[in-house]
Amino acid sequence: MKKIVLAILLLALSLTTGAARNNRPVSSFAIIIDQASYNACKAEIDAYKAVLDTEGLPAVIVSGNWQTPDQVKARILKLYKSKPRLEGIVLVGEIPVARVLGAQHFTTAFKMNQNRFPWNECSVPSDRFYDCFDLKFNYIKQDSLSSSWHYYWLSEEGMQQLRPTIYSARIKVPDDLCDGDNDRRFGLLRAYLQKVVAAHKEKNPFDKLIHFAGEGYNSDCLTAWRQYALVFGEYFPQAFASASGNTFLNFRQDPVIKYMLYDQIQRPGTDLLAFYEHGAPDTQYINGDYPAQTFKENIAWLKHLLREQYKRHKKPEDQQEFIKTNCDTYHLDTAMFHPDTLAAYAVRDSIDEADRYIVLEDLKKLKPGARVVMFNACYNGSFHEDGYVAGSYLFVPGSLTVTAQGNTVNVLQDKVADQLIGYMGMGIRLGFWQKEVATLESHMLGDPTFCFTADEKDEEWNRSLAAGAPEAYWRGYLQAPEPMKRAMALKQLKGMGCMTSAGLEDVFMRDPSFIVRMQAFLLSSSFADEHTKAIIMSGFSDPYENIRRQACIMAGKMGCNDFIEPLKSLQAGAYEAQRVQYAAQTALQVFDPALVGGGVKLANPTLDEAGIRYLRNNPQHFRIPELLGFLADAAQPADLRVVMAEALGWFNNSAQRMQIATALEEQLGQKGLPRTLQAEMVKTVKRLKNN
Repeated sequence: MKKIVLAILLLALSLTTGAARNNRPVSSFAIIIDQASYNACKAEIDAYKAVLDTEGLPAVIVSGNWQTPDQVKARILKLYKSKPRLEGIVLVGEIPVARVLGAQHFTTAFKMNQNRFPWNECSVPSDRFYDCFDLKFNYIKQDSLSSSWHYYWLSEEGMQQLRPTIYSARIKVPDDLCDGDNDRRFGLLRAYLQKVVAAHKEKNPFDKLIHFAGEGYNSDCLTAWRQYALVFGEYFPQAFASASGNTFLNFRQDPVIKYMLYDQIQRPGTDLLAFYEHGAPDTQYINGDYPAQTFKENIAWLKHLLREQYKRHKKPEDQQEFIKTNCDTYHLDTAMFHPDTLAAYAVRDSIDEADRYIVLEDLKKLKPGARVVMFNACYNGSFHEDGYVAGSYLFVPGSLTVTAQGNTVNVLQDKVADQLIGYMGMGIRLGFWQKEVATLESHMLGDPTFCFTADEKDEEWNRSLAAGAPEAYWRGYLQAPEPMKRAMALKQLKGMGCMTSAGLEDVFMRDPSFIVRMQAFLLSSSFADEHTKAIIMSGFSDPYENIRRQACIMAGKMGCNDFIEPLKSLQAGAYEAQRVQYAAQTALQVFDPALVGGGVKLANPTLDEAGIRYLRNNPQHFRIPELLGFLADAAQPADLRVVMAEALGWFNNSAQRMQIATALEEQLGQKGLPRTLQAEMVKTVKRLKNN
């Protein structure tokens, strides 16, 4: 053991001092900006570059009149080939937006039908176009109304996994804050950049966080919510040294909690403000229906909801049907829908509705105090919209926020949003965290190079993540006393191909840490073998609620019949863990109803478009021979065979995934396959083989 420790120390010493002695940075950073923004903010951009240079991260400024994403990507690739190697980029101002189609397997939840909806609705605005060099895209066209939007189709020629080569972020002033006035826009951008430079110069250890759980999210389960403190305590132990270092709020604490949140949002000195909520580009959904305490309050709130619903009906015949149905159902007087009555309640109803949400107009009045804000929510990171929530936190005058993370489309609420978030407390640049957990929709907004002040190892961590470190270096940290270091080591070793499924099972079974076991669990899913199965079986009874939840989800994705009985037990008895119970119920739908029993029927049995698309979130493993037969049948409509080929890609965690891949490879050897079908089958084979 002493020899191993000595070897690790020597490796660390070489990483932290070798390059420093020779003044050789191991990586670089690019600031990519449109020419107009650079002309207006040159002093501030130059100051941003200078502070990064001082920190040992040489930065290059690349300005231009960018017309297409391909033009920007070409410059990024050229920079990456130079030395020191590029570790990340920030896109400042008006940089073209790639809207991606044919890549919904990279999202957590977004599955809109690309054949039936307009492209501006069913595509995903994503900067994975810029930071995932192994992905290949086919250009389709420029949007006819928004000239900065460009549509791309994910090609089968590239990788079908998200493994960002570099990290990226966007610095974009929302249009709604400047009303089309460029002087105002550039003024906000200058103020933001000045704030960023000042933040880089301060000493600020991570020791204060605020966590808010909104209505209708997985925080509805109090078991899940009460364990957030345990999990974040492992990520950020320094924030739990005193009671003032951490605050955990739940929407239940006040029927109108937004005003309490205003105080928390504006608390100076906050390092991380984490929102777990539902969202829209311009809205944070905070409270749900009013929690009435008396019969009178219940009736009053019912009438409020009915008045709000009534407004949605515009045709007189629809209005009359709505009035009759609801008045008959709830034994109400039809006079409540008289125009005079509606007018009398209009102001009160408007206030009641507004009290449930935080919208952009609210944020204009606030001065956010957190350096970093995370939005585990749908759409709050929609930088392509005229106004977006994350942008308001970054750019409203007086805000102290320098970095945010959010999503451009909807996001799965059961994803592990906090995965490896402890990077922040270790003094690691925020972009490295984003790089580890990227999905098609997730984006870092603001400065990705910001890092909190940490111990003497922060430079070592950044160098190790930027330039890479040998296997022995990371293996040494598997024995570290700090859970976050062990979790980070697991992630790095798996990425290097140096962690087996058996090794992950060993870690999962013996490590006492919630976050380490979660990391081992997540990393094991790509193997889908007997060790993954053992982890899932153990995960059903793990003390960490989210591991139990993820075990149910992964059981459905893997599809071993041995999972049926444990899932049935959780569905029937896990009343104290609502999300676990829901995940178990959902997972059981992918198994053979004859084995599940209890009168369960096969969901969506017909192999029409809707039935095939259903398989993407519900891989019915027992039907695989039938599905492969449908795909091979040349008599089936060509468009449905393409949909089937794509759906089979969602069996990438199935215990039968390699059999599916083999069958598709045999079919690909046949002559006369339609080009679109062939391309989709190639993508699916790569997905099944984790390529």
